[in-house]
Amino acid sequence: MTFIKRAAAGILFNIGAILVCQKVLEANFLFTGSSFQLISLAFALTLLNLLIKPLLHFFFTPLIWLTFGLFTFIINVIILKIAVYFVPQLAINSSLAWLGASLIISIFNSLLYWIK
Repeated sequence: MTFIKRAAAGILFNIGAILVCQKVLEANFLFTGSSFQLISLAFALTLLNLLIKPLLHFFFTPLIWLTFGLFTFIINVIILKIAVYFVPQLAINSSLAWLGASLIISIFNSLLYWIK
């Protein structure tokens, strides 16, 4: 898949992931923005997943190995926190909600990479 197609599919999958997080995590995951801001958040998540996440995986490879891959969830939380910094209409109220959102977004991104 080319970079543009992969980015477009990533935006669509991340929109779905954000909407699922909002349904599943109800009171702890609040997105109060417009449709444009939802697309902006999905765009930010997609770019961070395509550009920054591989660097974080590279630098934290020893920790990922020592924790048998569980540190990947922390990397996903970091990516999500950076995206929320750029689109502040998303409020995540608890640590478990951060991990839950990270898990749901990871599942959607795994589906995206599985489809390629």
